Amino acid sequence: MKKSQTSAGSISILIVLIALFMVLYLIFIPPQDRKELLGINETNENGETPGTVSGNVLFSQNVGLLKPSTSDESEHEIDSIQLYMKNEPFIEDLASSVTISRSIFSRETRALNFNIEDIKNLDKVTLYFFVSEAKGNLIISLNNVEIFNSKARGLQNVVLPRDLLEESNVLRFEASSGSFFAKNTYTLTQIKINEVFELTNTQEERSVVLSASETGKGELDFYLFCNKAPTGSRLRIFANSEEIFNNVISCASSAKTAEIDEDILKEGRNAFLFEIDKGDFLLNDIRLKVELEEGGSRTYKFAVTEKQMNDVLDSAKEVKLIMNFKDDRQKRAVISINGNEFSLDTEDIDYERFITSYVKEGNNFIRINPENEFTADLLEIKII
Repeated sequence: MKKSQTSAGSISILIVLIALFMVLYLIFIPPQDRKELLGINETNENGETPGTVSGNVLFSQNVGLLKPSTSDESEHEIDSIQLYMKNEPFIEDLASSVTISRSIFSRETRALNFNIEDIKNLDKVTLYFFVSEAKGNLIISLNNVEIFNSKARGLQNVVLPRDLLEESNVLRFEASSGSFFAKNTYTLTQIKINEVFELTNTQEERSVVLSASETGKGELDFYLFCNKAPTGSRLRIFANSEEIFNNVISCASSAKTAEIDEDILKEGRNAFLFEIDKGDFLLNDIRLKVELEEGGSRTYKFAVTEKQMNDVLDSAKEVKLIMNFKDDRQKRAVISINGNEFSLDTEDIDYERFITSYVKEGNNFIRINPENEFTADLLEIKII
């Protein structure tokens, strides 16, 4: 009886050790092998089994706009730009003649109204008049605030305080009080105001949309015309927030060029900012030239590992090219994979083709040479 109990205990220990060994084995083997051993068949949110229906994605790219070209560069015209920081005067006649007087028994004043249409850009307003008759002090108020109280002779100019000016304004003229029997009098002629506006447009932005094939270096050419250039006027140009031009410019019309590195430009919208610090300039005949891939084509590289290639060869799997397009218009192109060409000609939004025989282990190249203009939202190569 004792011998039988000893044998049973030994068997139990052996079973425990075997179970522990199996657990450790399952923990340390690769996850995919563990799933296959256990018969686990995972599905994604679309109900697809990873590595089978959804496949192993080798390459995925939003291609964008494709269009054919017979040149090695494209050219985009950009609208003219007027940049300035300048003062522009506006002279307004208020009255040809006014007479004002004051005594102990009488008081004669005169009010003149004027409006300022662009007070936001107003720099300065100066009142001009000629004194043809004067006795006592001349008192001038702007919007009920006294701004001048003094004797005046001949041609006079009074700078109106900027902080008192409004869109609608009133200038009131009066003479100072005299002695008991005396009367102070002023006669003013040719009363005018000179409004000086600071007009500024020191920055303007233009944008250019580049296709997928416009991937090379760029060149921005333009003609610079000068209306006014104070000493030290500077022109700066930015492409996608990167400075590509920064020069002190003189008042001489001339052709200018800004070189643009290929890593600054991008597919889609590219923003160009033009900026001056002073002066008055016109930028005309602005052209952006961008290097193109041959024929407007687009080339991509993707890699296939040894394991992936063996998986294709040994498991009867296929490599598939998948393209999604923006619309259902005609799309025509020649597609080359490692030098193996085939034609794309479809109006469908989706396009698929098996390319197993074209791919190889290591680096692979796919080139799309468009024969008409179209937009490819997705280019994908996968193992299925």
